[in-house]
Amino acid sequence: MSVMTSTPTHVPVLLNEALEFLAVRPGGSYIDGTTGLGGHSEAIATAMGPGGHLLCIDQDREALEFARTKLAAFGSAINFVHGNFRELAEIARRHGFSGVDGILLDLGVSSLQFGSAERGFAFALEGPLDMRMDQASGDLTAGEIVNTWDESSLADLFYHYGEERQSRRIAAAVVRARPLQTTWELARAVEQAVGGVRRPTQIHPATKVFLALRIRVNRELDSVDAVLPQAHGLLGFGTDASGGGRMVVISFHSLEDRIVKTYMRRESTNCICPPELPVCRCGHVATLRLLTRRAVRPSPAEVAANPRSRSAVLRAAERVA
Repeated sequence: MSVMTSTPTHVPVLLNEALEFLAVRPGGSYIDGTTGLGGHSEAIATAMGPGGHLLCIDQDREALEFARTKLAAFGSAINFVHGNFRELAEIARRHGFSGVDGILLDLGVSSLQFGSAERGFAFALEGPLDMRMDQASGDLTAGEIVNTWDESSLADLFYHYGEERQSRRIAAAVVRARPLQTTWELARAVEQAVGGVRRPTQIHPATKVFLALRIRVNRELDSVDAVLPQAHGLLGFGTDASGGGRMVVISFHSLEDRIVKTYMRRESTNCICPPELPVCRCGHVATLRLLTRRAVRPSPAEVAANPRSRSAVLRAAERVA
């Protein structure tokens, strides 16, 4: 585990919007499946009051310990659990959370992870090619991928997960530059492959490569696929006096958002048969109601204050059956 040498700067993204769509009520029961440094969790805990219960989950032990310290004043109202939200249903069962009023999933990388050179997430900081959100997991590292995968597999990874158009040229450059030990060495290899940054307004040429590696190392898309039906199943049913439990998901790139959008739209539709069928044969019944017909994005003021929020997209749905 890395050692935190200073207090990380943390600004929760789309905070007001997340609270609005969660509709946090006093005494409610909530789950933050991606606690990070606790910004959203603190706001939820404050709104639910002393009679509420909050389950805080994160796969990054260091971030979770930071949040535990930050939110210590809430006492037993918050349960902190080290784990991956891929196992959300089992974690919730173990801690007595079911029929909850709201679940939040913020799929971004925390300031702590980006700001720590030894975590290997940022090409702006020189560090080992790690990129694991849970460094004790024993999972594949970014260094293992760039140094052992064949050129074709690397190109496919950069193209499909990073949506990098020059994936084949970059993959060839990475293979030629082996062995690559640090984030700076990988960033230089990418720069040399595509000619570097041409204008100050351009993103760094290694941005999409680092994104693709991070997604693969942490199996992020598989995790989103796995967690959505689990979160859906944990939401409480509405009554005549109140709506059902709500699920709010904040994503930061198009592949994640596509999964979330597809799931919410499908589960809010009564029939999912192919349009050419004259009658419904699937028997599918809508169990969600969309709260966001279109993606909610940060305001210009939020982006100006927190540039990392610029790619954030929020979608929300409420359980109806």
